[in-house]
Amino acid sequence: MITNRGVKVYPDGIPDTYCTDHWRCRFVDAFSITEGNMVYNPVDFEKVIALISKLHNLGYEVIKTENLYEFNGKRAFSLGQGE
Repeated sequence: MITNRGVKVYPDGIPDTYCTDHWRCRFVDAFSITEGNMVYNPVDFEKVIALISKLHNLGYEVIKTENLYEFNGKRAFSLGQGE
């Protein structure tokens, strides 16, 4: 999912959304369930580092990362628009 100023722009965003030059991307495991009864599967930290490296090599500047955690089976992060 990609958001700009907190508004979902991908996938299924509204093309007329006013966007600035600051984007937020949320990457989750390919087998996570992100609709209905959501289940976010754990991701090995090495995969996170590999993804950041790939983005960097493609010319994107990663300025911040935040890991998504659950504590005692409860989500400890906010959902994005449309999640």
